[in-house]
Amino acid sequence: MLPITLSIFACFGWGIADFIGGLKSRSLPTLGILMISSLTGTFLLGIILLSLNSPLPNDPLLLWAIPASIIGIAAMFLLYRSLAIGTMSILAPISATGVIMPVIWGIFSDDSLSGLCSLGIAIALLGSLLAVMENDPKRKKKKLTKGVGLAMGSAFFVGLYFITMDAAYTHHPIWASIIIRSSTLIILIPLLFFAKVTVKIGQAQLPPILLMGVLDTMAAFCFAVAASKGMLSQVAVISSLYPAVTIILSSVITGERIQKIQFSSVVLAIAGVTLISAF
Repeated sequence: MLPITLSIFACFGWGIADFIGGLKSRSLPTLGILMISSLTGTFLLGIILLSLNSPLPNDPLLLWAIPASIIGIAAMFLLYRSLAIGTMSILAPISATGVIMPVIWGIFSDDSLSGLCSLGIAIALLGSLLAVMENDPKRKKKKLTKGVGLAMGSAFFVGLYFITMDAAYTHHPIWASIIIRSSTLIILIPLLFFAKVTVKIGQAQLPPILLMGVLDTMAAFCFAVAASKGMLSQVAVISSLYPAVTIILSSVITGERIQKIQFSSVVLAIAGVTLISAF
């Protein structure tokens, strides 16, 4: 029961963080937002680690945290950019279909695939295909949803992120978490320099970004503990229901409206991800 509960917490944390990240990326540089978010997460985990007084364990599996940080940067950057230029309620579910990768990985490891899980994968893919299309009222034909390429790229890296996180978090979740966050900082600093991105964020915009960093960090930590105590395929799918939270927030706060076919695609994508967890 604990892995499922922690996965639900991860779902809500990531859903809220993604909404904030996508919204703020519309007016601020995405790399700068990721930098502040990672700095906040590293500071928070550092305080937790100091309070636990836990020495660095001699575990080679922790090295998986380094590639996980690189993959995580790619996943978040692509997702936030897609949410910044497109419709959140369409693009967020597409990114979540990357959960298919850890499900398949879990099957090849020690998990078993049921009929419902297979059906869920098919439904999630169908939902993604429908989500990438929208009506063009001027030309009266279908066109690709803006930002869909970025969302699909994010889905690929989200899947890899879950797999590498699971490997890193096997025995020492807290240490794996802080290695991922600190590695992310080390990578982002030269990226910001070479991209010549100036991080200028006003006081009014800083609190939500700090909140995003806290939520994203704690969601990842909850996922880490859940994955270390439960099945990756189940934990990853439940955690990946975060687009439902993003969709609700985008509807309530920004008043996003989507077309009927896209609403159906959102329902299918979320339903597919839900079915994957029912085995």
